[in-house]
Amino acid sequence: MKLKTLPVLAALCISAAALADEPVGFDEGSKLVGKYQCQACHSTDKTMDGPSFHDIAKRYGSDPNAQAEVSEHILNGSSGAWGPRPMPSTAIPDAELKMLVEWILSLNHD
Repeated sequence: MKLKTLPVLAALCISAAALADEPVGFDEGSKLVGKYQCQACHSTDKTMDGPSFHDIAKRYGSDPNAQAEVSEHILNGSSGAWGPRPMPSTAIPDAELKMLVEWILSLNHD
């Protein structure tokens, strides 16, 4: 029985690794935005209390440290980066934080 489950387990691991390299889709990113209530201050393409995700992606588009910097702003909050209104910290698990930031940064198009 154990020998039969080993190939299945290996196939599942390979599939999971392949999926991890795929870009975060718009629907998946939107679900995370809703789950963590980001839409209370941010929109995909319009400035609200906070900058649009598009503007964030554009600002950090050429920054090699963008993933870490945007992640830090989300986890720890920030003040003064986009104006006087502070951004509160958000508790978000590392895996979802990585996906959310990848999605935001993927919106850098013009």
